[in-house]
Amino acid sequence: MRDSASDGDAITVWDIVQYHYCPRKVYFLRVMEVPASVRRKMEYGEEVHEREKRRMEERKDCYGFNRDDVEEVIQDLQVESEALGLRGKLDAVIRLKTGELVPVETKYTDVPILQRHYLKQLYAYALLLEEQADKPMKRGVIYFSQQREPRLVEITHGDKEAVKRDIEAIVKMVAGESPPRPVSPEKCRYCEVQRYCV
Repeated sequence: MRDSASDGDAITVWDIVQYHYCPRKVYFLRVMEVPASVRRKMEYGEEVHEREKRRMEERKDCYGFNRDDVEEVIQDLQVESEALGLRGKLDAVIRLKTGELVPVETKYTDVPILQRHYLKQLYAYALLLEEQADKPMKRGVIYFSQQREPRLVEITHGDKEAVKRDIEAIVKMVAGESPPRPVSPEKCRYCEVQRYCV
């Protein structure tokens, strides 16, 4: 689920996702404040996410967990940390009967591959949820809704520490005077800020 990419000084989980897609994109959205066009695929992905929330209630499993093991599913949870300077909105959080919390990020894509920026998003949510709940987050789920395929992801201390370094890098980049170099021409073709990025 997308967060606002320009909310004053707060870094959003969406900024981290975009940073790992292409740091230059974050620069144009946050510093230059260029308007990002919303692609139809993004809109459709949000529609699918809403449908998937309703369907999940009827299934025997819940994002890959047996329904009998699930205490509750919290949808669209807003989380924020002043200490980290980070905020975001999780697609879902599973509370297991053991007390464990498992963050869930839903993806709508033709190719169900655990891409780096998907993982970074999950790690960032785990970090936020860990601080809010005051309990360790050791795993999460990336759910590919088109394929109805949950992928359980182990989350390490190192993964969460890397997110803290990402936040520092984004803050430093936003304070800088020039954008970083483009990552790849292939990514540029699918970028919402392509027309501003010359």
